[in-house]
Amino acid sequence: MQEAFGKDNIRVNAISAGPIKTLSARGIKDFDVILDVVEQRAPLHRNVTIKEIGDTVTFLFSNMSNAITGEVIHVDNGFSSVCV
Repeated sequence: MQEAFGKDNIRVNAISAGPIKTLSARGIKDFDVILDVVEQRAPLHRNVTIKEIGDTVTFLFSNMSNAITGEVIHVDNGFSSVCV
C-alpha cells in the first residue's frame, strides 16, 4: 500500500508515544504507577509531554521530514529502547 501512496508523494508515518497524563488516562487503574516506572527506566528519566508529541507531529508535517516515510517514531524518552 505504501507504494501506492509514494507515487503520489504521500508520506505515511506513525508516532508511538509514551504514557501521557490526560483526562482519559485517569480512568486507567494505577496509571501513576505506569508513569513512575517509565520515569525510572527511560534513559532520559522523565515522562513525555503533550508538547513533545506535538513537536514531533509538527516536524513530520514540515518539509524537514520530506525524506521520511514508513516509519514509527517513538516519542517516549527512550523507554522503548530498554527491555522492561
